[in-house]
Amino acid sequence: MFIEGTQISGRPSEGSVLLLVRLSGDDPLLGLGEARALCEARTGVADVVEISPPVGLLRCGGEVDLGALCGFVPESGPLVWRGSVDEFDPRGLVAGPLAIDGPAKADAEGFGRASPEVARELGELLIRAGVPIDVRRPRSILKALRVGDSVYVAVIRPHRGKWRSRDLRLRPFRHPSMLEPRLARALVNLSRPVVGGVLLDPFSGTGGVLLEGEVVGCLPVGVDLDWRMARGALRNASWAGSIGGIIRGDARALPVGRADCAASDLPYGRMSSSHGSSTEELLSAVVGQLPRILRTGGYAALMVRERVRPASAEGVELLETYLHRVHDALTRKILVYRVTGADDRADVPGHGLRVPGPRQEAAVGGPQAR
Repeated sequence: MFIEGTQISGRPSEGSVLLLVRLSGDDPLLGLGEARALCEARTGVADVVEISPPVGLLRCGGEVDLGALCGFVPESGPLVWRGSVDEFDPRGLVAGPLAIDGPAKADAEGFGRASPEVARELGELLIRAGVPIDVRRPRSILKALRVGDSVYVAVIRPHRGKWRSRDLRLRPFRHPSMLEPRLARALVNLSRPVVGGVLLDPFSGTGGVLLEGEVVGCLPVGVDLDWRMARGALRNASWAGSIGGIIRGDARALPVGRADCAASDLPYGRMSSSHGSSTEELLSAVVGQLPRILRTGGYAALMVRERVRPASAEGVELLETYLHRVHDALTRKILVYRVTGADDRADVPGHGLRVPGPRQEAAVGGPQAR
């Protein structure tokens, strides 16, 4: 259901859903990018209709709970109304029943001292519509958000505390190069993950990307040349109950057949071992193998330091670039590649794995190993 205040570009067509996306304040563009990528992977349609940080509007082929699945999207939900502040009147917002899963509550932000009154009027709207109310543990929130002179009303599914269980300090194997779970999740989402498909991390390290890949529905497979890292990643996978596997192998000659998508944080600096190769060399080697690893239309999200130049290869195009500031001394660059011409001669064995070559050891873990 979508009710217009004023006409906006991109009114949802039949069969599509207009989603309000609440973007993270520390990197709204990355949040919008991963939300669009995930909608594209899940529904086949993902068009940016509007962006007014901290809010974005996406037209998707169906509803996706981006607040639950994205790293830089705290909340999202179907748009109910959008218009100017002068047009906004909660009491006359909707005629007829609301399509809201109860119990629910109402909320309002950005209206200053008037926010409690706006929330109360939205709450009365819920009561009139016969929606059960629960302010402590609601399944849905009817939320009005003011941004400048615009007001957005959407049905939000709350996901407070979703990162608590993913705290890095809880993992049995830790390393200074560990990737923040939110950023690892964003990397996975930018690779357009396929539910039930194989996600490959060529530099799996402690396994952070693999754990986030499984949360969004992938079978994660990692590769790392360092025995200590490979075994440590297995400990983390076992701790998390993951069904994925780790291979001790060289990313410059990946010991895998087909995968559905790829996401990785390439090693750099003193805390990460690149075994004598520069980040540029490693990036070039992985990008060159993408047509063998991924099918035509498959995506890879690869993260490097800001100063690293993008690599290129036949059958691969650089589709998107994001800069993410970690702190004053470090900005990371995320390169999203798409395979335009896969190598059809590549092996396609079960679960994307094949017999290791001379520079690879046998798989050191997976479901059977536990």
